This record gives sequence, C-alpha cells and structure tokens, in this order.
Amino acid sequence: MPVHQTRYTLLYYDLFPSDLSPAETLLLVHGFAGTPASDFADQLPAFRQQYQVLAPHLHGYGRSTPRQVYTPNYYREDVEDLVSLLDHLGLAQVPVVGFSDGAIVSLLLAALHPTRVRAVAALGAQPTIDEQNTAAIRHWLLENPLSEDWQRQLAELHGEPYWRSLPALYVKAQEALVAAGGVLITDDELAAIACPTLIMHGTRDRIVPVAYAHILHKKIPGSRLHLFDAGHPAHLRYPAEYTALVLDFLKS
Repeated sequence: MPVHQTRYTLLYYDLFPSDLSPAETLLLVHGFAGTPASDFADQLPAFRQQYQVLAPHLHGYGRSTPRQVYTPNYYREDVEDLVSLLDHLGLAQVPVVGFSDGAIVSLLLAALHPTRVRAVAALGAQPTIDEQNTAAIRHWLLENPLSEDWQRQLAELHGEPYWRSLPALYVKAQEALVAAGGVLITDDELAAIACPTLIMHGTRDRIVPVAYAHILHKKIPGSRLHLFDAGHPAHLRYPAEYTALVLDFLKS
C-alpha cells in the first residue's frame, strides 16, 4: 500500500499511470469526505490519457490516518502534507486540480509554494468563511438526513463507524474558523499566486456562494473565471464540459 509518513498523518496515495510515456504528473486534491477516485471518477480516465495522476487521500479520509479533530490550521497542514509527498516522490513541480476543500488547499499550495505548482484549476473554493456559510454547512451535514446512497459511499470510503464522526467534527471546525476571523487565504497570499489559475464555480452553489469565485478571480493576478449553471459539485453536473475545460486550460 503506497503511504508516506508526514508530520500530521500517514498519507495514503495512488499514482495512476498515464497512457503517455513519459507523462507529466497531475496532482488531484479532493474535497470534504471524498477521495480522488470518488470526487473525480468521471475525470480520471481522461486525465490519465495525458498525465500520470497523483491522488492522495487527505488526512482524515479514505486510507489515510483518521482524524480526531480538525485544527484551525488544517488547510495549511494539508498543504504541508502535499509538499512532503511531492518531496518524497521527487516531483519538483506539478499542475494541480482541486475541488471544494481541495480547491482551497490547491490555491494555498500555489500561494505558499509557488515553485511547486505549474498551474492550478480550482472548483468551489472560498478565501473566507462566515456565519451564513457555516449555517448552510450545518444544515447540509447535520440538520438534514444524509441520503442513504451517500451514507453507503461514506462507509465504503472511510469505514464504519468512523465516517459518522466526520460531519459533526467538520461543522465544529468551520464554526471555529469563523470565530477566529474567517480568513482561509489572505489577500496577500492570493496576490502571490503567480501560476496560471482557473477559478470555476457553480452559480447555484448553496454551500459556497458564487460571490467567492468573483473575489478569487479579482484578487489572483491573471486568473481565469468560468461559471457553471450548477450547484457545488459542478463537475458532476457537467462532467464532459468540466473535463475538457480543465484539460484545455492545463495545455495552454
């Protein structure tokens, strides 16, 4: 089982070979309660035609070390884990594709370690979080029953009964971030992102309002913005359009 011990977790990762040889390595960063293979199931076959795909399970998810708590710095800890993994694999620079929490981590990676990221494509990210956002997250994860299909997927991905602790831990963490000021990525950090950046968002996103995409686009120099008529997981609603958009962006 491919694992790497970082400061924070025993990090599991998959390294999917490409149809091309040699091929550049593409880093996939999944969102809350997902894994790369679940969040990017529709994209992996197309990505693997052109890239070797590095697909880590972030701390607390999949086959990596379970979480007891999300610290207030967990996004930045995830960045440290990814840099450690890149070092371990001898990868000097990679293009990065991230979704939701993974999109926040991807942008932070590009801001804090600019030489390690060739380009970043981020879907559903936000630079700050407020009480309205946490209310929406609480409603989504704790106040509404989770669908039976999603419960089965969570059990399969993260294990029973561990997965059942994740929603409450996550809501608590988001509320703690708001109490600490709600800044996930500072304006100076956004301005420091020097690589080509594609910001994507669903206009009907009820978890992360689309206004955040416009803020990111304005504050990241030279970034591109693409909006989907969709909710938070826009790449699931428009898999072909999303995949083509990302691949064309990374090529350009």
